[in-house]
Amino acid sequence: MNLKKTLLAAATIFALGATTANAMPVGDMSPQIMYPHDPCVAGGPTAADNAAAARLNNVLTGKLKNAMTGYRVSCARIVLDTVRDNGLGQRAEVIAITTTIVESLLENINEELDHDSLGLFQQRAHYGTRAQRLNPVWSTNAFLDEMQRVHPDDSWRTKPIGEVCQDTQRSAHPDRYQHEVADAQRIVAELTSAPIPKTVSIYGTLADGRMTYSTINSANGNRTKTLVSTDKLGFTPKAMATLNFNTVLVTSTSGVLHRVDIVTNNNSLHFNPPVVINGGWTHDMLTYDGYGHLYGIAGSTLMSYVVSRPKPSSVHIGQRAVIDSGFTMRTLTATGDDWLLGVSTTGVLRSYRINANNTWTGATLGEKWAGIDQIVSPGGSLYYGQTREGGMYWYLDQNPYDLNGSDLVGHSSDPVDPGGWTQTMLSAQPFSPAT
Repeated sequence: MNLKKTLLAAATIFALGATTANAMPVGDMSPQIMYPHDPCVAGGPTAADNAAAARLNNVLTGKLKNAMTGYRVSCARIVLDTVRDNGLGQRAEVIAITTTIVESLLENINEELDHDSLGLFQQRAHYGTRAQRLNPVWSTNAFLDEMQRVHPDDSWRTKPIGEVCQDTQRSAHPDRYQHEVADAQRIVAELTSAPIPKTVSIYGTLADGRMTYSTINSANGNRTKTLVSTDKLGFTPKAMATLNFNTVLVTSTSGVLHRVDIVTNNNSLHFNPPVVINGGWTHDMLTYDGYGHLYGIAGSTLMSYVVSRPKPSSVHIGQRAVIDSGFTMRTLTATGDDWLLGVSTTGVLRSYRINANNTWTGATLGEKWAGIDQIVSPGGSLYYGQTREGGMYWYLDQNPYDLNGSDLVGHSSDPVDPGGWTQTMLSAQPFSPAT
């Protein structure tokens, strides 16, 4: 996520600055001491976090030697999830974890122990509000923005990790970061090998105008719920994009964009009458990446828009940009911040990275995808493909941001469902925080 797009998507805009040197770095203190801190994840550490901490205490050798806790693992987990949602790869994950070890000992510190610094990255007041700096997702994104800002040539991908951390944080103790890189790599490896299960949420439309809502366990691919509304859209849908848990954008065959507000999807699915946003939306497909970026294809032309509200009206969807033509896709989804995935009309699985200047890089991940009519992703490494016969299959891409399909694993013998998915359109709710 680049600085420009973070500011566009944020509800409150701040000019981000660099962390100034610490007078007394938290890292100078004993890691056995837990500082006053806020939770990093809702509900606190899980049993899996505690188990991971126990394993890490057998291998860490730096500041956190014998000091990992379930709480610290939960903080590392949300940092890693945020980096992965940005599609920056494992090196950025190690950079972020290295920085938090040195700055806060992987604690979301809620007292200004060092000047006015707060949070996992010990960001100063000029970074943002207290609430923002104590929000692990926000603070991680701010760190990544600053990292990319001070390395405009992407040199963070090749420079020593300790130097990247220092260039970003500008600490009075520049030599401390490199010492923690090995432990950061161990933490990343532990949490990569044992991902935390999530609930995948997928909205759909039926031929008669009703909507569906299905949930899938990300760890085993099992469908856990499907609800069908009695409400009907009242128009023939053509393209859809889920913004968040209770907001879906749907276009009609006449080119009208609607906002569908979900009232409940717990034990039943109910939505309010669709709200007309605007006309002129003749796109064949839409997808939302969870970071304020709506993508659409009309004919073979790929376009992007900025969505600046969780429940947008016409004035909150704008800054239209034409990316390029030649995108002859059958289906399109988003896997991260400005990352797209789709199946072409010739049955080829393609991955695309859209750059800040609206240029793009793409690669073929697989050739034999002609049987997939629709593909959706909640972001990250999970892909779900609906076949024309109504089956739903799931796939795990070990690194969804490497433009390489050699690490893409399917579960053909263990589908989500062998049949029954008769929706005319599908759209997954992004894992990443919506605008």
